[in-house]
Amino acid sequence: MKNKFIFVIFLILGLNAGCHEVTVGYLWLEDPGYNPDTLLVKQESSLNISAPSWGIWPNPTWDNMIESGYTPEQLEEWGIQPTFEGMGGEGEDYYRNKWDQPYVSTAIEGIEGTDQIYVSVKQITTDTGDAQKLKDCLMVWGDGRIQVPLHHNVPAGHYLISLNFKNEGYSKDVNDCFTIIVK
Repeated sequence: MKNKFIFVIFLILGLNAGCHEVTVGYLWLEDPGYNPDTLLVKQESSLNISAPSWGIWPNPTWDNMIESGYTPEQLEEWGIQPTFEGMGGEGEDYYRNKWDQPYVSTAIEGIEGTDQIYVSVKQITTDTGDAQKLKDCLMVWGDGRIQVPLHHNVPAGHYLISLNFKNEGYSKDVNDCFTIIVK
């Protein structure tokens, strides 16, 4: 009888020891970072959105091929001229403004984990700008892409971004991993 009692006690203790909660999945960070790790964002007042107009413009194909080592004679033989007549001369931000394209970084590299991984802004630091204004308009996607809208009111400055990555049971920070320069 005593042996059965001891056996039951050990059985109950063994079952209780095996019933602890195990965290599901994993979150692994090995030297996480962006390539490139800086995004240049223009203030609305510095956008060059001048519309294209009809005229004679330099041909970028001509310039690229000359830089690649082709001679002007070869290009003319192929029908490529140094200038073209047509619509051109638009500002460098004309199409970005026309289609309201935001500024977007590349995805972060070096992070793996069980889906779904949630990304949030941990902290924004700056020496000359307004971190709260950037935080109010900043968007971070699940793969770590950082997006700033084309039309914003963020003052000029250098902004250093720290992110938090979280999934079920895990949370890890990546400090000072991305820079946004607003000009």
